[in-house]
Amino acid sequence: MGEKIVPPKENQDKQAYDLSEMLNGISENPTEGEDNVNSNSGNGGDGEEEQDDIDIYEGMSPEEFAALDNQLDALNSALDDIEQKNDSIHAQLVQLLTANREIRQQLQQANSENTNDGSDQNQAKEPKQ
Repeated sequence: MGEKIVPPKENQDKQAYDLSEMLNGISENPTEGEDNVNSNSGNGGDGEEEQDDIDIYEGMSPEEFAALDNQLDALNSALDDIEQKNDSIHAQLVQLLTANREIRQQLQQANSENTNDGSDQNQAKEPKQ
C-alpha cells in the first residue's frame, strides 16, 4: 500500500530515463560478447549483426528483458501519442490556413468593391464644367 501512483506521463518519462541508463550501462560496462557490438566494421554480414544482437540478449536476465520490453512498449505508446497529436495539429493548421485564405480573399474583394464605389462617388461629386 506504500506504492506511489505515478501518472502515465511521469511513468513514461521514468521508463525512458531508466532505459537510457540501462543502455548507458551496457555501453560503459560491456560483458562478455558485448564488447564488439558498437564496433561493427561492416565487413561481416547480416550473420555477424545477428550474432551481436544475440550476444546482447544472452547477457540479460529474464527480468531485465521483460523490463526492457515494457519500456519499449511505453516508448512506442508515447510515440503513437505524439504522432496522433502531430496529425491533429497538422489538420488544425490546414483548416486555419484554409479559413485564413478565404477571409483574405473576401477582404480583398470587399476592398476592391469599396475602392470602385469610392471612385464612382468621387466622380459624381466633382462639379461639371
